[in-house]
Amino acid sequence: MFEVNGTYINRRGKYTVLSLNPPKMQVRYEDGEAAELKIAIQARIWENILVEQEAAAARRSARSAQAAGGSKTQYFIKAVTVPSPSEFAFAGWSERVLMAKESEADMLQAGDRIIYYALETQTFVAVATITGAPKTADPKDFFYTTDLETACFFPIDVDAASVKLSTGVTDDSIELESQPNFRKLKLAPEDFLKINEDDFELLAEILTEIAESDEDEEIEEEEFEEEDED
Repeated sequence: MFEVNGTYINRRGKYTVLSLNPPKMQVRYEDGEAAELKIAIQARIWENILVEQEAAAARRSARSAQAAGGSKTQYFIKAVTVPSPSEFAFAGWSERVLMAKESEADMLQAGDRIIYYALETQTFVAVATITGAPKTADPKDFFYTTDLETACFFPIDVDAASVKLSTGVTDDSIELESQPNFRKLKLAPEDFLKINEDDFELLAEILTEIAESDEDEEIEEEEFEEEDED
């Protein structure tokens, strides 16, 4: 993955690889500071940054398509049910698809932004962007348990997600201007709830901070474990 004289990025900034001596490498940052970094950890960080860049490009493309068509970004909360709250996994998540009933599909479009809300833990847990037109399929193909024989599935890019459901934003810790009675609503799995841009940006900012904090903690734990092994 890494090459001598290649330029890469981590959370500290941009750096150039000076030499490769597995499992570590010597690098120099733009400010001239040299460092010795573990290749495996930096590879993971670099891959995550590339994914983030690709997601940002997809969002820009979707918004450009919207602008050309005169459409406007919409913002929704998507209620989901998680079979095992101890694991961050639910139907359609690993496949990066968003399910909508065929009667609801017309209200969604590429570029719309989604906040996922886990019903079991009552936490907002992820931010996503719809990146394309829907396809009709059997929900069971994406591990949904439903009486529907067909539904519409939109492709999504995940912008930010908490590592665990419990580390998401609890619904009693935030007030939504566009949905002031949110906690009193009886949402069902797969429901969509429209919100305004301000509410979306508030939730998205907090979830992004949580995701970055979770990632930093994981990296620190891995570095500690590797140093302990050394």
